[in-house]
Amino acid sequence: MSNSKPDSVTTPGLDNGNPMMEWWSQQWMQGINPMTRMQLAWMESVSEVMHQEALFLKAMAEASERLAQCYDTHNGDPSKVSACYQNIAKEMADHQMQRMHHVANLPNDFRQRIWEEI
Repeated sequence: MSNSKPDSVTTPGLDNGNPMMEWWSQQWMQGINPMTRMQLAWMESVSEVMHQEALFLKAMAEASERLAQCYDTHNGDPSKVSACYQNIAKEMADHQMQRMHHVANLPNDFRQRIWEEI
């Protein structure tokens, strides 16, 4: 019994010169590229949503800080605190409307990105 191994092992179905293997590898690569581009478009959309949410959270934190300053500077005077509160509430309502407008457009933006990639 000899333990010698052949110098080269060839597998007929996996031979790189095989036209069927070349065709399959081309088809496989063409299938991966659109999926990768669609995943990238999805990730860009998710990143945009996260950015918008971060901006909204920042606006909420700033509004909360200004409301606390109103209480401190007006010493609890109900009319002045009320006016300050109404201004802040209006600003937050505007931020919320911008946020909802953006959320409403997200499906269209995402579809457009996908179609551009296809």
